[in-house]
Amino acid sequence: MRQGNAREVAALAWPLSLGMVSYTVMGVVDTLLMGQVSTEALAGVGLSNLFIFTSLSFFRGITSGAQSLVAAADGARMKGRLEAAASAGVLIGLISGLIAALALVAVTTLLLPVALRDEAVRGAATDYLWICLLGQPLALSGAGMLAALQGLGHTRVRMWGSLVGNALNVALDLVLIFGWGPFPRMEARGAALASLISAGAMWALYAYFYRQHLRRVIKPPWAIIRDAILLGLPTGLQAISGMGAMLLINLLLAEMGAAQLAASEIAINIISVSFLPGYGIAEAGSILVGRYLGGKRLDAAARAVASARALALAVMGLCGLVFVLWGEQIVARFSPDPVVIAIAARLLLYAAAFQLFDALAMVHMSALRGAGDTRFNLVVGVSCSWGLMLPTAVGMGYLLEWGAEGAWLGLLVEISALALISGWRVRGLARGDLVRFDHLLGEPQKKDLALTSAAAPS
Repeated sequence: MRQGNAREVAALAWPLSLGMVSYTVMGVVDTLLMGQVSTEALAGVGLSNLFIFTSLSFFRGITSGAQSLVAAADGARMKGRLEAAASAGVLIGLISGLIAALALVAVTTLLLPVALRDEAVRGAATDYLWICLLGQPLALSGAGMLAALQGLGHTRVRMWGSLVGNALNVALDLVLIFGWGPFPRMEARGAALASLISAGAMWALYAYFYRQHLRRVIKPPWAIIRDAILLGLPTGLQAISGMGAMLLINLLLAEMGAAQLAASEIAINIISVSFLPGYGIAEAGSILVGRYLGGKRLDAAARAVASARALALAVMGLCGLVFVLWGEQIVARFSPDPVVIAIAARLLLYAAAFQLFDALAMVHMSALRGAGDTRFNLVVGVSCSWGLMLPTAVGMGYLLEWGAEGAWLGLLVEISALALISGWRVRGLARGDLVRFDHLLGEPQKKDLALTSAAAPS
């Protein structure tokens, strides 16, 4: 069997995809149930989840550097470096979680009172954030353990953690949001408490699997921590840049009315069901790229990218077709408000248009991350978010008063540009001139491994 083929990518990708979808269902369930409370509660909790996701995206991006190190060390059979890289991921995750919690305190106390004029929306957002910020250290130290396990190819850990956390979250949501038996009706606070308890259960499961496969956390050398941060920090900065632009757009939508913001939040939750399977496939490609580059197998690394690209296009293209055919029926499950339903249904048509571009962009940029080419991702990601998406969204959505539709047109422009630019860049992977062996393996950077690749057996 040729290494890097579609079957190998799929074997790693399906547990990742299922786990990511299951985890996202937590946010979807919170949004779905808060829509039954009120449009204002839906908008407040949805906006809060954007703040939380922005924070987690940045710090998880930083921990992803450890995953690349673990995958490369595994491919190179460097056991000592592997153990140190895994421990670095846990340490970085724990420190990141504490910083993230403090950042959300600042958002809740300083930003929300100024940014949200609607008292009902602000009240729901504040209630939700005060509780959820307590879960940041759990979520990010767990992300560090998960990065190490995924670097070794143990992708089913994410699946089991997400399934357990999701089942617990759904059950607790129903009890705590609306009140049942001895429990009072807690609305946004109930949704946040359910999420916090679920995060604790997931952390415990990740810790169990980490102990099974990696045994212990050691004190990693500073050089390993530095390499992990140098690889992960550009990914984190890219993520927070993109999410920051999205937050600004959503704050503008809040100025245009709760219906515009609620519709956008509903559409975001729905497309996450297609985005995350595609991202799971891209992540599987990234793991294989790191592993085969660690073993100096450039041919297999390039083949893994091609396989991941084909799988992601198929999955996300099918989801785009579903949005076109049944978009209105899907959004009607989230809100009884006919105005919100009409806007969100139109947004899903924009989502259908960028599904294939999104598949390409995710696979290409994940492959570049696996190769250590994260600075390129940062430059391109920031340029497209702030140079293309934000001006288009503000111009069309706010100035021309197209609302959420104008904002999503900006998103379509950004993703299309990312797909094309990253596709051009990833072609250099097979030549080895993008690979950062100095960070991945602690070796001097090597520019030409074509002969090594050609001579390697299939």
